[in-house]
Amino acid sequence: MARRCLTAAVCAAASALSAVAQDRSDLNAPLETVVFTASDTLRGVVAEHLNDPDLWPYILELNAIRSPASVVPGTELRMPVKQVRAADAALAESLAAIQRANAEGAQVFAPEQIGAAIENRETAVERRDVGAWVEVVDFSDIATVLAVEALEISIAQRDQSAEAIVSDVHGNVEGRAPQDPGWSGRRLSDVLVEFERVRTLSESTTQVTFRDLSRLRLNANSNATIQRMRSDPLTGDEVTRVSLVEGDFYALLNPLSDKSAFEVDVPGIETKTNSTDFWVRTDASGARFVNFDAPGLRITDGDQTIEVGQYEGLVLGPRGAEQANVLEAVRLTAPARDAILYDGFAPLGWMAFEGAEAYWIEVALDPGFNQMKVSQWGVRGTAFDTVRLPPRRYHWRVAALDRLGLPGQWSRSRSFTLREDTNPPFLTLLSPSDGAIVGQSGVEVFGASEPNADVTLNDDPVPLGTDGSFVLEAGLQPGANVLTLRAIDPAGNESVTEQSVIYRPDAQVRIGFAPDLPRVGDALATRSANLSVVAMSNAAEGADVQVRSGDAVVVRSRVETNGAIRLSVPAGDAPTDYTLVVLGPTGRIEGRATFQVVRDQVPPNVMLDAPLPRATDLAVATVAGIAIDAVKMTLNGAPVPLAGGRFAVEVPLSSGLNAFDLVAVDAVGNVHAARLQTLYDVEPPDVLSVELIRPNGLGGPIELVVVASDVSGLRQAAPYLLQVGEVEREGFLRCDAETGICRASLPAEPGDLRLIEVAIEDYVGNVVFR
Repeated sequence: MARRCLTAAVCAAASALSAVAQDRSDLNAPLETVVFTASDTLRGVVAEHLNDPDLWPYILELNAIRSPASVVPGTELRMPVKQVRAADAALAESLAAIQRANAEGAQVFAPEQIGAAIENRETAVERRDVGAWVEVVDFSDIATVLAVEALEISIAQRDQSAEAIVSDVHGNVEGRAPQDPGWSGRRLSDVLVEFERVRTLSESTTQVTFRDLSRLRLNANSNATIQRMRSDPLTGDEVTRVSLVEGDFYALLNPLSDKSAFEVDVPGIETKTNSTDFWVRTDASGARFVNFDAPGLRITDGDQTIEVGQYEGLVLGPRGAEQANVLEAVRLTAPARDAILYDGFAPLGWMAFEGAEAYWIEVALDPGFNQMKVSQWGVRGTAFDTVRLPPRRYHWRVAALDRLGLPGQWSRSRSFTLREDTNPPFLTLLSPSDGAIVGQSGVEVFGASEPNADVTLNDDPVPLGTDGSFVLEAGLQPGANVLTLRAIDPAGNESVTEQSVIYRPDAQVRIGFAPDLPRVGDALATRSANLSVVAMSNAAEGADVQVRSGDAVVVRSRVETNGAIRLSVPAGDAPTDYTLVVLGPTGRIEGRATFQVVRDQVPPNVMLDAPLPRATDLAVATVAGIAIDAVKMTLNGAPVPLAGGRFAVEVPLSSGLNAFDLVAVDAVGNVHAARLQTLYDVEPPDVLSVELIRPNGLGGPIELVVVASDVSGLRQAAPYLLQVGEVEREGFLRCDAETGICRASLPAEPGDLRLIEVAIEDYVGNVVFR
């Protein structure tokens, strides 16, 4: 059977709970993927998609990322966007349900239910911090159900009960009901009855909340009696009477309750009030009253009635009545509004106020100061450090105490949040890279951290942008430089990253090619398709070397020990222009040299000034001429000096045939070889026979035939002188060098024949006479 709602408020709460339950399907939705970009920060991305930048440690854990520095542009982050939305909606609804129940008096009429609702919601908030989204919704739903139940109970009971409850306990609080023989401890949500006494011990406070939600806070060392709490069943009017035995209390009545009367009795003094905000104190020195509200506070002391107006105080003591305006509100200075603190302590500070003798400090869990954590009276100076407090949000305020011991107006309250944070702050150094080598005395440092972190670079402060990013120039010393980047968040957690940067000033590298490299003109030359180039430099070992042809890199190499450079480049028939460059660690050119390379396959051109004679009678032969492109020449293996390409050498001859091998070599090894020969002859020809005859008889022609031999050969003409009868005849024989026969024919002529002389000469001029 469907459940009936007692009121429209209960129906609204139940309807909202049903809507939250329908959103549970989002808890099973797939995670959404977000790509981290260069302009993002981790906290910024988490805040954008999850509406809470402090969830970044959970996102790292969810994505199995160990360090924030590992989140770089391009990283894909899985995020529970719909899950967070469902959890936050459930939290918001539970809060609204609790607030609706409290507005109807749940703290008085349903303390167990509303307390359990608050406890479950606080658990849900804790589970949110660790990403337990299902548990957040579960505990939030339970809190909502309990708050709806508290709302129903409050609405059903509020017209029948006239009790009060202990709505806050800080320290040691005791009570004593009329039937109790002694004092006993009082705890949160304990019910107070008529004529019950309540007292606070040292450094303790308590708050009593009445059924109309009026509140009365007893400060430390106070003792009060709830004398009467009655409700008129016909009119609904309520009368509350409290007797302050000693100490002080602060009353904050419900201004919307027009059926209530609140009376305060101090020994010998009666108080009636329309004020909703006042303070009362009594001790051995007398009674003190302060009214903070516009309606007056009427004090009756015997026959004397005094009206205490707004922001006025009254002291009733042995010397009579003294009335004065209370001090104005103090101005708070520290911590800053909505500050987040991390060490469990809150250092509070305020501006000194003229006329203040001391100060009254209150720290509570709620902005209405119903749940007190600290209430310190009589603080000297303008600073106060709280005791260690649990992590959560707190509210605080200060009132100045004047010379009469009257508290002044409360300052405007501020809040601060205590957190437990052991996670080191996000810190990444994007540039320069670790081990980077730069050629300038400064380097740009770029990175990011949490916006509220204190970041230093080598102990110097680093200014952060609104998103936590930073860019600055860091000076460098020659050699290795360690960049130590340190980030400390407000909780004191520290992240440190170090990177090494090497500053190497740009060098002036000198390059010289090996002098023994083959050359053709101005070009380096080779016989093959590639030329091995050797150069020397003053560059550091390991430096990058490039050979470029135009804009193209043809060859890459590195400088060897002692600055040596060795590489091979292509060679063609036409000269090719190259540029050899040595690069510094930063890629800048620190040295360059241009050269040409050509492929040479043509041997040297050797031309003799004159060929060697076929034969000679000179004991020394001269070999001379020009050898174009030759760098080396030998004659029968012996070096032949070259001067400007010319050569001239004399060689001794041996009797007989002399052969010489003339070899010329150019720079790349092309060879020109020639065989030279000459005959060294100093012996005259050998005459084998001589005939002077008339082959056709006495009347026929005359012939002279000489047969001779010689290594160098016979000259073609040999002179002769002969006698025919009484007449001498002379002429020349015609010699055949191959056969060695010399012959001459004369016409017929009578007379006896007699050879007077014949001279046979060889090729080099040696002569034999017969």
